[in-house]
Amino acid sequence: MKLTNKERNNYISQIKKLLFCSSKDRKKFLKEFNDNIDDFLKDNPEASIDELQKAMGTPQEIADGFLGNADTKAIKKRTSIVRILVLGISIAVIIIAVFFITAWIDMYKNHRGHGEVTIIDNGTIYVEATTSAP
Repeated sequence: MKLTNKERNNYISQIKKLLFCSSKDRKKFLKEFNDNIDDFLKDNPEASIDELQKAMGTPQEIADGFLGNADTKAIKKRTSIVRILVLGISIAVIIIAVFFITAWIDMYKNHRGHGEVTIIDNGTIYVEATTSAP
């Protein structure tokens, strides 16, 4: 069965997902790889997706080959940047959570002398005014 555009796009998409490199390098590689597919299809116009993968390799094999030739320093740098971003975002979320918890506790303490705080199961907070003798 002849290779369809959908199969070709899916094949390229699978390769793209496996390439861990800069978008510039990824685009350059995929353009060259698409040119190689075009050359293969000129020589084999009735080729199926299975025949294409036998000739070119599976998406994993192609990605492994590309990454094997890639600059490992660039890959390590990119990995470090991602780790730093994840750590930074995690710290920011913790700080925000602490802020809101502290604000809620302060609100609870401040309203305690002015009224009674009742928490209902659905999380709604009601403050009931109480009268105090002067």
